[in-house]
Amino acid sequence: MSWTLQWMIAFCFTQLVEMGVYVNAHAPRPDGTVRSSSERLAIAFAASGITHPLVWFVIPDLAWNVYGIENWWVIMAVAEAFALFTEALFLAACGVRWAILWSLLANGTSYLVGLFCYEAFPDW
Repeated sequence: MSWTLQWMIAFCFTQLVEMGVYVNAHAPRPDGTVRSSSERLAIAFAASGITHPLVWFVIPDLAWNVYGIENWWVIMAVAEAFALFTEALFLAACGVRWAILWSLLANGTSYLVGLFCYEAFPDW
């Protein structure tokens, strides 16, 4: 299976998991109004939609080819830290309270689901 097809599958799983978390992250605004469902879904999709291609394609390539890092677990730690903090900054910019905790919950959950799928379905 091609690297791009693997990414598409992983992206769909990530969106499914992380959107399920992020869509619930929106407390009422200070003026008491609540975001619409479509706005919450758009923010949820964008959060990991921004970082996932970078985590999958750019960070490993930089680690291998620019910095000479070959340890996959180190690369994953850097990639996941990037996703965690970037998504938290994005959520905070969108007015989500406790953005770092929501990002930790979403990214931790999707990482564990991804790791399970990687181990359970190695031919993917």
